[in-house]
Amino acid sequence: MPLPIIEKSVKDITRTLKRHVELIKGVEGCHQLNVRITGKRCDVELVIEIDNNLDAESFRKVSLDVEQQIKRDLPNARAIVHSEPKIRDKESAWLLVKGIAEEAPGSRGIHNIHIQKIEGKLCVDLHLEVDSSMTVKDAHESANFIENRLKTTGQFGDVTIHIETSSQAINREMMGVETELQDYIQFIATQFPEIKGVNNIKIRKIGKDLHVVLGCKFTSDFNIGQAHIIASNLESKIKSKYPHIARIDIHEEPDTAVEADK
Repeated sequence: MPLPIIEKSVKDITRTLKRHVELIKGVEGCHQLNVRITGKRCDVELVIEIDNNLDAESFRKVSLDVEQQIKRDLPNARAIVHSEPKIRDKESAWLLVKGIAEEAPGSRGIHNIHIQKIEGKLCVDLHLEVDSSMTVKDAHESANFIENRLKTTGQFGDVTIHIETSSQAINREMMGVETELQDYIQFIATQFPEIKGVNNIKIRKIGKDLHVVLGCKFTSDFNIGQAHIIASNLESKIKSKYPHIARIDIHEEPDTAVEADK
């Protein structure tokens, strides 16, 4: 039943809408719900968190279901629904940070993303790439966009953003120094307990394609057949996030540091 706007306060309408929205399948949370009534019209704006394991079509359907629910509750409402993935682990947090940063005005991408949890909040440190012709004011606003979007999720605490020009980042990538891709490889390798570390990550450009080479460490007594399987799974994980990589060569190596400690 539609809410009788005339008989309810904005606070009551907001509370009821939030309850109804959070009952919708696929909605993991609702925040920044704002209701404004002007005459007979009602403007509703909110942010919903959606299970990030859903595919793109299901993701859009959940947002549409929320809009339809608002229309059922408030037939004259104009609804603006912002959706974002629900952070369940560090990988989804990494992808959320990357997605928001790429939407920032003037952003040429980010790299060196470091995320840790402190006192129940995710804290992030990253490098933002911008064009060298951008003004200091515009670059600062781009960084503020990222920080504000992350903090409005309610899941991030401290956000530290280092600004640099994209030309600096390109030079660093061509020299084989740390890049966003290298950070992701280092991060995703930690999801495999059998891998004791990765090293010598090299990223080479061949035409428009990327060729990645890296070393993958295992204990010296680890079965080489299993090592090949794990390395293959690591390669698939990397390519699923960076499909433009044409080739990945992974060299299985013994973890000499572990052996020295024995």
